[in-house]
Amino acid sequence: MKSKSYKSAKDFAKDFGLSDVEISLIKEKKKLIDKLITKRDKLKLSQAAVAKMIGSKQPAIARMESGQVSEVSMDFLVKVAMALKVSISIKARKAA
Repeated sequence: MKSKSYKSAKDFAKDFGLSDVEISLIKEKKKLIDKLITKRDKLKLSQAAVAKMIGSKQPAIARMESGQVSEVSMDFLVKVAMALKVSISIKARKAA
């Protein structure tokens, strides 16, 4: 089986049938996850402590932090952001 190389992550995602909007959403979710990880580390909170703050369990926070972007809903990310007092804004803009 011959492997295929891609010029960009966008080309890779498009090969899997993702639209520009889906690609943009994944990128934005990843940026937010990175902010949440940084804030949790800055506050010296464990994953379990953050999970407790939002009424969830530690494995859910671990999944979020592991980069499984498609497994994490925006609702979940907003809950974590609110618990950690991370400000977020959602703006409609043209897809990448």
